[in-house]
Amino acid sequence: MPPDLIRRLRLCAEISTARACGFSGLATLCLMVGLSSSVATTLKAGGYSALLVACVLLMMAQRARSRPFKRTELWLMLDDSERPPEALAQQLLGEVRRATFLRFAAYHALAAAVMLAGAFLATASRF
Repeated sequence: MPPDLIRRLRLCAEISTARACGFSGLATLCLMVGLSSSVATTLKAGGYSALLVACVLLMMAQRARSRPFKRTELWLMLDDSERPPEALAQQLLGEVRRATFLRFAAYHALAAAVMLAGAFLATASRF
């Protein structure tokens, strides 16, 4: 496979996943603003939301290799001239999507850990 194709697949997968994670982040932010009367509660809600997104991304990564490539946003984002041969597309797109989902799941898990640790410290500082 040409390196340009791999680079383009990774870029499109990152754009697609980042867009979806951005919308979940917006929902999390709205929830946190709604609960902003208590710092600990706000951070717990944000941490649990980020943890939920991380779990969903892990499940998506687990199924990425077996999901039909023609039914993915990544396939639709590619021009006809950019699409890999169908014989390789399932394996190639599945692996790129899996790696991208796992990376974003790690980001969300880290954000969840930071927010939940902050919630713990906020709760502990009351005593």
